[in-house]
Order: sequence, then structure tokens, then C-alpha cells
Amino acid sequence: MSEIHEGPSPEELEKQKQKAQHELRMRDYLDIIIAPEDLRDCEPEIAEFEAMLESFESAYSLEELLLVTDLTLELFTLLWNDRDMSAEEIKFAIKNLKPEDVRTYEIRTKAKKNLIPIVSKMNAMKAETNISPERHDELKAKYRRLSRAVGMINNKKVCHK
Repeated sequence: MSEIHEGPSPEELEKQKQKAQHELRMRDYLDIIIAPEDLRDCEPEIAEFEAMLESFESAYSLEELLLVTDLTLELFTLLWNDRDMSAEEIKFAIKNLKPEDVRTYEIRTKAKKNLIPIVSKMNAMKAETNISPERHDELKAKYRRLSRAVGMINNKKVCHK
């Protein structure tokens, strides 16, 4: 006797999940054009942005982040895959790391997560305020300094270029 399945199959659930993630990414990246007369004053937001940069730098040692270059296989695997892992899987993977790798994972992951609102603010200022391109470029350079300290994983290493 065949089983009766209620609800979507695992494949359909995965497709729904991917579609929802795609829609969220598209919503985040769509450029919204605002009429020049409706743009907000950039100065308060510049002050807020710079406070976010200072807060990040007081919370994280850029020098310590820059020292993260070579990754053990276990740390690389966790950093590369943690986005797609459940909380339980991450906890299990962390238990298998060396103590220094646990510290590296925690610091880099938190720093990377804390860059998200900073880059969002920077992008919102560009799209929604009267900030000049030159001033925006100055602020973007400050953000890049932090982003480079966190780095990107490339060839099983953290690249800070």
C-alpha cells in the first residue's frame, strides 16, 4: 500500500526555500530611484555611519582580524558552509575545532555579521540622501578598510586584499 504524503515534498520545500531566498536578495539589491527633492539630508546619516565604524573598530581588533590568513581544514569547512548549516550542526563542528580555531571562528563570524548593517547604511545613504559622490567614496574607503580586515575566503585562506 502506498503512503499518502501531506504537504510538499522535500524537493518542493527546497525549491520554495531557494525562491524565497532569491526574492529577499533581489529586494535588497533593487535600486530605488528617489527624486532629488525627496532625498534626505546626509549629514545626520554620515554621523551615524561614522559612529558605526568607530563602534566596529572598538569591538574588533583590525590587527587581530588581519592575522587570520591560514585556515585549518576544519575551520575552512565551517566558515565556508556555516550559512547552510543548522545551529546544531554548527555547534557540533565547533566542538571539533582546536581552541584557537574556535576563537578565530567566533571573532571573524561576529565581525562579518556586524559589517552587514554598516554596508546597508552606506548603500542607503547613496540611494536615499543628498550625499555627494566624492563624500560617499570617502566613506566607502573607510568601510573597505574594515571589510578588508575581515577578509574573504579564497583558496582555503582568508584574503585581505
